[in-house]
Amino acid sequence: MKQLLALACVAALAACTTTGGATTGQIQWRCDNGAAFSMHLTEQGNAEVFAGGRTYTLPGVIAGSGTRYTDGTVEYWEHGNEAMLNGAAGGPYTNCHR
Repeated sequence: MKQLLALACVAALAACTTTGGATTGQIQWRCDNGAAFSMHLTEQGNAEVFAGGRTYTLPGVIAGSGTRYTDGTVEYWEHGNEAMLNGAAGGPYTNCHR
C-alpha cells in the first residue's frame, strides 16, 4: 500500500512538472515487481527522472544502442519501448515498459 501511495505521489508531481515554462512530454514506465518511474527531456537535453520520491537530472552520454543518460551514480537507459533505471531510490527498475 505504501508503494502504491508513493507511486501516486510521484505521478502527481510529474504531471505538474514544467521546464522553462513549457511542459514537456512525460514517459511513464512500469517495471517488474510493481516498480514504476517517469521521465521527460528538459530543454537542455537532459533526462529528468522521477523515481522513489526523488528527481534526478541526468545528462546524455554516448550509448552503443538506444539512449543513455547518467550522472555517474544513477543511469537511465532506453531502447525502443523498454528501459531500465539503475541506482535510483525505490528500485530495482528492470524490464520496464511504457
